[in-house]
Amino acid sequence: MKQTFSFICILGVLASPWSLGALWQSGHGDIGIGFDGTDWDPHFHFHEEEGEHEGEEHKGEDHDDDEDHDHEGDNHPIIDGLEATEEEYEIDALSVLVPGPTLPGAGAADSGAANVYVLAQDETLATAQGSPWVGLAVEEISPGLLLDDVVNLSLVDVSGPGVFSLWTTDAFGGDSVLMSSALGSDAANEVGLALEPGHYHFNMGFSEEGIYDVTFRSEGELAGGGLTGTDFSVRFNVVPEPSSLFLLALGAFATLRRRRV
Repeated sequence: MKQTFSFICILGVLASPWSLGALWQSGHGDIGIGFDGTDWDPHFHFHEEEGEHEGEEHKGEDHDDDEDHDHEGDNHPIIDGLEATEEEYEIDALSVLVPGPTLPGAGAADSGAANVYVLAQDETLATAQGSPWVGLAVEEISPGLLLDDVVNLSLVDVSGPGVFSLWTTDAFGGDSVLMSSALGSDAANEVGLALEPGHYHFNMGFSEEGIYDVTFRSEGELAGGGLTGTDFSVRFNVVPEPSSLFLLALGAFATLRRRRV
């Protein structure tokens, strides 16, 4: 009975990264924020065509004028091991995988951690890590609905084992922390997202492994007067590299079998 219980626990460890519904594991996509003048529509958005963001401005990055900003040709979004089949998913339909490894320094000042798990602002680094390259997009909102055509995105709450941070890295490697759930942080916990260019990339960091539910508020002032906004939560699954986890569980199972023999 004890061995059976232990085996069930091992299976639980193996299954845990995939127990939260559909998991966005890698590739390029956006946390999209839609607004039609009345209702807000936070969602996940995946572009099917290469180069759809050609010429886009990446906040915190410096690019040559003639640089083509196409995302890497093989950086298709992968959900539960398969290429995404839908262009949009409800915001609560997916969780975002943060597979590690940890990186030193970046964002650490406001997280209190020497090393943090990172969803990188830079596509090359995200691809090298095998993690999602996550954008924030307000490009679906029609100009003229909101005053100054700006959506204010603020951090409302973080439920998880550690600190969540959001920051930019400039062309010289300098970091600017925009959001942090760390006690005592002086981060503004708010960033303005202009409808033009409408598409942004930031670093997102997590100080500990585990499940994070990060609640944001998207808000704006209506062109005709009055404030409008909505809260929405994004789930992040910060786990060790699956291969290492699998080998650990496999070794434990082999040990159990040897003891039984």
